[in-house]
Amino acid sequence: MKMQSPNLVYVSPDKMGGVISIIANLLQHRRPDEFRHCALLTHNLLDVDTRFNRPLPAEWQTSFEHRMPIENLRSVLRRLAKALPDGDGVLVTNDWIELAMAAAINTGYATYQIVHADYDYYYGLAVKHEPVTDVYIAYSRAVYETLIQMLPDRLDTIFHLRYGVPVPAKIRSASAGRLRALFVGRLGEGKGILDLPQIDRQLLDSGVEVEWTIIGDGPSGEELKRQWGVSRRIRYLGNLPNSEVMAHSAEHDVFVLPTRAEGFPVALLEAMGVGLVPVVSNLKSGVPEVVASGVTGFTPEVGDIAGFASAIAELARNRDRLETMSRAARQIVVEQFDIRERVADYQALFARYRELRRPRPAKIKLHYGSRLDNPWIPNAVVYPIRYGIRLMKGKRVR
Repeated sequence: MKMQSPNLVYVSPDKMGGVISIIANLLQHRRPDEFRHCALLTHNLLDVDTRFNRPLPAEWQTSFEHRMPIENLRSVLRRLAKALPDGDGVLVTNDWIELAMAAAINTGYATYQIVHADYDYYYGLAVKHEPVTDVYIAYSRAVYETLIQMLPDRLDTIFHLRYGVPVPAKIRSASAGRLRALFVGRLGEGKGILDLPQIDRQLLDSGVEVEWTIIGDGPSGEELKRQWGVSRRIRYLGNLPNSEVMAHSAEHDVFVLPTRAEGFPVALLEAMGVGLVPVVSNLKSGVPEVVASGVTGFTPEVGDIAGFASAIAELARNRDRLETMSRAARQIVVEQFDIRERVADYQALFARYRELRRPRPAKIKLHYGSRLDNPWIPNAVVYPIRYGIRLMKGKRVR
């Protein structure tokens, strides 16, 4: 009788963004191994973020919907555990709800926690769920070093793994006329998008007109349009499939990312892969591993409007330098971040799950919930109470 293959289950919120792109790349470019590759996308019906609802290149995929914090937490976690495919293997976690499930329920899976951003929130998840986390994966050297400091006893189970992106065959080519600038990402304040109108105004004041393309959506999208106004130089394309993003990227010169915090920006690598020169905030996490300021891009300080404008103006006025930096930007992605090479490191670590699995503690604290989240209180009782409270406070209900 043929033994069932172990499952490798990626669990992630179904929000458009870097995490979904990374999962898609790892699935698309994997090499044959022992696992059945699966994707479980969680969706909070109370969220307003744009939903990723397309098939991933997995052998098994499902969605899990919930309404936290209105529902009874224990009820939600039990449902989430039942949504996992039968069997065992590796649970690749990215956010709080699947980690809470691993704490509350022994699923039989080894838990790999990806810490994909240099945020207190994700470090908090790492510490809270240390008892049930078998392996930590840090996307950047800065995140890796921080995890070592916070969890020194876990040194042998914390790994720094660079991820990769597909290296596109089509790359940008030189174009006369206005410099073509691109932003790709979630339209939220964390990405610094409200800096873009100010950067553009400073460029205009210095006599530099730039054509802008904005790809993405998010809670600050309407405010961005209000502040920037209407101009033929500015295009808003909304969320697009990755193939279309890459096609548009090749029609630009510069990738502008005035972000406030990152782990390792996927969009940055993808843009550099087609030869765009990045002008990106000088962050300790991720950015220094790929952008050498003045060589493969420019790194103004966070919120430095004048610094961003000056770097973009330099590229607009010195097209020879633009082309030199464009070639250097693409080259580092080709040499160090090709997904066809990087995926092997991930698969090798996943294959060690039996060896790296740690004993499950007898008692595990669940760091979430209130008295209404006790396991013996039916969801049918909790939901209407919290729904009514939320409604009275004028919060989103659905």
